[in-house]
Amino acid sequence: MIDPAKVALFIPANLRRFKLILFERIGRHIEANGGQVIRHDVERLAALPNDILPIVGCMPECTALIKEWRRTGRHSLHWDRGYARRIFATWLPRGENGGFYRWHLDAFQMQAIRDVPDDRWKALRTATNIWSKNGKHIVIAAPTQTYSRFHHLENWIETTLDALARVTQRSIVIRCKETKRPLQFDLEGAHALVTHGSIAAVEAVILGCPVFVDKSSAAALVGQTDLDQIEKPVYPDRQPWLNALAYSQFDEAELVDGTLWSLIS
Repeated sequence: MIDPAKVALFIPANLRRFKLILFERIGRHIEANGGQVIRHDVERLAALPNDILPIVGCMPECTALIKEWRRTGRHSLHWDRGYARRIFATWLPRGENGGFYRWHLDAFQMQAIRDVPDDRWKALRTATNIWSKNGKHIVIAAPTQTYSRFHHLENWIETTLDALARVTQRSIVIRCKETKRPLQFDLEGAHALVTHGSIAAVEAVILGCPVFVDKSSAAALVGQTDLDQIEKPVYPDRQPWLNALAYSQFDEAELVDGTLWSLIS
């Protein structure tokens, strides 16, 4: 179990208003449990003593620092919008009372399928579609500029298109995160969805579409990571994965009551 008094939440500068309100609200919860909040100062974040666990999101200003933490074995906690029942930026049913956020130790997304019960997944009341196995086109979910800067993926679209052109003649649909077109619309009759780490991949799996993703994506656990295999998608049993996803995301009440700190992996 993580000691909530031994963590420090980093709040970056220049957040959009709705994100700043969220960060500050989470920060108040952290401080109420005895933890710290660091606002804007990356140098102060880097100088934290080893017994304090830093909490960061996918922020470009933290890229070099996270790389250094991983090189040295320094632990860090990563949080972002959840896998299911988020309150925005989702094509699945939305959450309530702030929705769910994912929290992972030393990883941006879930990296293993833990053997956990199905109670938390069932409580999300999110239906899954059967696998679609006769699709025609490929959907590419493009990364945002911020995500690309954080992961150094400035040429990801071009590289991905080149890789696909070498191994398939299928038509391709490129969707940006900001599009108002429902994900379900693009996935209708799709062979697969390709992305780096967008949660669109998680939603695609729930909607029954095979995925090809980077190994850092939670969807890699039920998908493929090699574009050379684009004509050979996989269709595994998703239930253990869904159960594990639900045990990797938490709402604000669970941050307050300690559930989050006891279940983080």
